[in-house]
Amino acid sequence: MAGKTLSHSSLTMLSAYAFDSNELHVIIESPKGSRNKFDYDEEHHLFKLGGVLPLGAVFPFDFGFIPSTLGGDGDPLDVLLLMDEPAFPGCLVSSRLVAVIEAEQTERDGETTRND
Repeated sequence: MAGKTLSHSSLTMLSAYAFDSNELHVIIESPKGSRNKFDYDEEHHLFKLGGVLPLGAVFPFDFGFIPSTLGGDGDPLDVLLLMDEPAFPGCLVSSRLVAVIEAEQTERDGETTRND
């Protein structure tokens, strides 16, 4: 495959909803208890280290996204997944929607965008 670029990965083609089980598909990016912030890189079709939280700070829950969705910030919709044990980056988890958080995010340049 040298020299060829794939236009889609299985993560960008996965539906947001499992119709047979009435559950949402969630892809984990950053696991509970980790200081590492991972991001899905659509160009390379893999997870990359996006940053590290300050010393003493960790993700209190698994953090991920719902595939095949698009939020106001241009990224897939974010998810905080409540589970007893952490998952791992790239893990597909079937889940139930409990609540929705409407949020705003301030970028490094000071611009505020909606980031539900």
